[in-house]
Amino acid sequence: MPALNGVAQAAVPQFTQAWVRPDRLKALTPTGAMICATPSGASTTATETLVKVTFPTQSNGTDYVVNSTAANWTVDTLNLPTGAVAWPGIGTATAVSGHTVTFPSTDLLGTGTQYCFHTSGTSTLTNGSAGASSGIVGATLVTYDNAGTPLPVNQTNWSTAIISDETITVSAVVPPNFTLTLDGNADAFPANLDPAVISATGGRTVSITTNAVGGWIAWVKDSQQGLYSTTANYTIPTTGTINATPNDLTAGTEGYVLDVDLTTDAASGCTVAIDAEYSSASGNGGGTLSSNYQPIAACTRPGAPPGTSDGDVLTLIERAAIRGGTPAGSDYSDVITVVGAGNF
Repeated sequence: MPALNGVAQAAVPQFTQAWVRPDRLKALTPTGAMICATPSGASTTATETLVKVTFPTQSNGTDYVVNSTAANWTVDTLNLPTGAVAWPGIGTATAVSGHTVTFPSTDLLGTGTQYCFHTSGTSTLTNGSAGASSGIVGATLVTYDNAGTPLPVNQTNWSTAIISDETITVSAVVPPNFTLTLDGNADAFPANLDPAVISATGGRTVSITTNAVGGWIAWVKDSQQGLYSTTANYTIPTTGTINATPNDLTAGTEGYVLDVDLTTDAASGCTVAIDAEYSSASGNGGGTLSSNYQPIAACTRPGAPPGTSDGDVLTLIERAAIRGGTPAGSDYSDVITVVGAGNF
């Protein structure tokens, strides 16, 4: 505790407990103070009308500066210690003499209760220079009764310390991160391809998390630009061209596309948008596949960083249609490579 209890002068009872906690201990720094006291039995036979706080004298360096204007010494009873109550009758100081500031008070009822108030740190007290606590002397806290001829009721001496800096600066590093995971690496068509229907795979999900302030981008490229059968030496080709417009398949006409759906746009951070090429609203289409990486989705927050992501999820679905004369083969396959990057 920065403030220490002292020994009362003879014939003046000590507070049961009393302390003065400056808001700052840093040298040459303006400070307020929390002032707390628990009265002794003397308060049951006297009625307090004022409290005087004498701030220390710095005897081995620059002294404390105590503002001499009483009206500057405003008080509050906010953020009191647990179990404490507001000092009754406390208010703006009525007098300042040297290092002693006088505040109004009303009766501190009984014993065992801790009463507290807080002095302003604006235009009131400024700490002296840093030095050993033995050079900080003369601090007292005294309550008085009878405002006409004040008589001390309870008293304590107290002391504090001044140091060059009482703060601790905490530092930390959050390293950049980016994760992209697939829920699996195989995505078969669940039934044989049929000229009468447009077939679709069950789909695979891509989950992305990043603390990149610009969000993320995901791309795909395709090994065959279609479904290729080694046995038949034949490719069911991808449909259309890369033109920011999805292609709807038609049953009975060969085609192969990739549809990308937004499954989860994680709350907060960036907003996910599927690339127009791969965003099919019909349920029968998708985008053209390329041997070069093509963007399929991005998560951005233009003009309002950060655009981080706590777990966006895309679902990639392949769709195919065949004609009656598409060569038979049990080994039609394709490899789609999915990559992504955080926009740091």
